Amino acid sequence: MGEMSVTDRPIWRTPLAVAIVAWMVMALSVTLAAARLMEVTPEGSAPIVIAAIYIVPPPLLLGWSFWAMLREPVTGWLAPTVLMTFVGGFVPLFQPLFQTGVRLNFEQRRPAYEAIVADAQAGRLVGVGNPQGWVTGERGDIRFRYRPADPGFIDFVWTRAYGFRAGVLYDDTPCVARKGYTCLSRGDPLDARYSYYARVF
Repeated sequence: MGEMSVTDRPIWRTPLAVAIVAWMVMALSVTLAAARLMEVTPEGSAPIVIAAIYIVPPPLLLGWSFWAMLREPVTGWLAPTVLMTFVGGFVPLFQPLFQTGVRLNFEQRRPAYEAIVADAQAGRLVGVGNPQGWVTGERGDIRFRYRPADPGFIDFVWTRAYGFRAGVLYDDTPCVARKGYTCLSRGDPLDARYSYYARVF
């Protein structure tokens, strides 16, 4: 009698294959939607989401893949190969995907941002400022802060958690670069007066 594999099913017909494909689709989708997720999820939850999607699954799936390869040596090698190939390709693709998501989220939310900017500059936003003069507010699922003394600068906060802060800045301060002076860059430009920022304090 010839040697037989422990399992009769090829690797692509197992729960492992389903799990790997599901995680790959989820990783790509969440990266593209990360900007919107940061804005609508409660502050402080971003690290939990990052760990649950990008940190925990890959080693678990890799361990499962090697175990499946030992059980099904004929087709089992496909699982770790596909997984590691995807991870290797995903790393350089992460930034372009994320930036695309930032741009898409900004364009979708821009009318709401513009309405808040108009209200701030018209003095229709009211609130009590903190000792630094910042007034915080929410409109729907949009969080923002501004100084009534400087309504031309508004911070649309997407997330603030564990020393990490990301969002969109509106700044209508005119700046003309000239010899000996440069305009201060506040982040990645999205439009003439809007920029995206991500900082770790």
